[in-house]
Amino acid sequence: MIRTKDRISREKRLKEEKEKVMRKKTKLFLVFTLIGTMVATLSSGVLAQKPAIPEIPKVEVVFGHEPYMDHTEYIIGMSKGWYDEVGITILPKPNGKVISSENCVPVLAAGSVDILSGSSVLFLGAYKSLPPYKGIFWADIFQGYAIMAQPDQGYKSVDDFIAEGVEPKEALFKAAQQMKGKKFGYPTEAAIKGFIFLALEKGGITLGDVDTVIAPDAKTVAMMIGKQIDFEVGGVPAHITLESKGFKPIITSFDLARYAKPSPESKELRAIFHDGMVALDSWIEKNHDTMLRMCGVLARITVFMNEHQAEAIEIHRPFLNSAAGTNITHEETIVIYESLDPFIPFDQQWMWYLDPGNPLYEDNIHGSHIKIWEEKGLFKPGEVKPEDVSIASKNYKELLYLRDNAHMKMLKTQRLLKKAEEKGVAGPDLNQAKDLLAEANDHSEIYNYLDASRFAGAALEWVNYALSQ
Repeated sequence: MIRTKDRISREKRLKEEKEKVMRKKTKLFLVFTLIGTMVATLSSGVLAQKPAIPEIPKVEVVFGHEPYMDHTEYIIGMSKGWYDEVGITILPKPNGKVISSENCVPVLAAGSVDILSGSSVLFLGAYKSLPPYKGIFWADIFQGYAIMAQPDQGYKSVDDFIAEGVEPKEALFKAAQQMKGKKFGYPTEAAIKGFIFLALEKGGITLGDVDTVIAPDAKTVAMMIGKQIDFEVGGVPAHITLESKGFKPIITSFDLARYAKPSPESKELRAIFHDGMVALDSWIEKNHDTMLRMCGVLARITVFMNEHQAEAIEIHRPFLNSAAGTNITHEETIVIYESLDPFIPFDQQWMWYLDPGNPLYEDNIHGSHIKIWEEKGLFKPGEVKPEDVSIASKNYKELLYLRDNAHMKMLKTQRLLKKAEEKGVAGPDLNQAKDLLAEANDHSEIYNYLDASRFAGAALEWVNYALSQ
């Protein structure tokens, strides 16, 4: 009886499996029949309807700058009309609004701006009181701290030692060892002390091995100029002032970071961070395409800053001085561009997003800053992850995909246009394909890869349409 039931059960399962196979075969038959019909139509007939022509929608973005050099580069794109070129009007007109650093958290929390210049790690302290937010794209790495040396005493920097063939670890050791027994000025700020301890540690020394002068930046800068001390470290303005006057940075926070172990556990990474654009999740979810176009304009700006530095500075510097009430000179701006906050072009940013073995990889730096707040007790270990505060990596990868997709479709269109020429095909439809191809190329050249892909796809559709007539 049991065997009979087993046989019936097996037969039932076999029947069900056969029915599933037949259903799958039927579905495949229908799919292949449909595909065959489409192929036959395309090969033997005329495409029934002209393809659509893409349009770039007009949108408005309320933008907030913080009053710092590494938060106001957007003025370059605004003054050149680059946002207008991709359908974006910046509000309030003409150049957005300037948000003081102390107001950034409440402004972001209230949604008073759509996008705010900033760094996602700098909002970690307010993470639990803010609505969900993300960094959406980065332009530079802040690496502001540096031990400055007298320029005419033969002191060598980490880079000098490496240029001589010294390994990075030994180069850091030798650079710090030069400070032993020398006069060293620094302020009382706790954040700077963290950098000092790490730098001296690399040379196997402590503050007890140097002759310390603890004083405000204004005094230590004057003492350096008057040659009363040998080395100095201070805040960003002190760094800019001394380097622009020819004083030499021998160890920087970037030196510590780039030769650190590529891991969130590396404390050396806490002295640097990515700067760019931050937005609330609520805005991001409704404005994906606008976000990618904003990213493309920022990519274009960083390239311009590197290839046309003098012109970029003459746009950027007056805006910052007006917004911040400062009087930063051209020479001081060069220091910021090249040393304090180097702006990295799009094609070189891959190390931030695609190379986990690089200390500057976004997750390494973000993870190291999250560790700070874990240690302070704000977060439980693992409670907040880098992807919880940044989608810059995701956006960069999407832009790379869109770029490659656009280029592939443009190449296909070019081949089909050549084929049309050989066949003697001409007319307005083919001209439309050529116009769309040219527009796709234009958008690709200005890093607007979203619309480059859209127009390249349309160009390919139009050339196929023209050939089918």
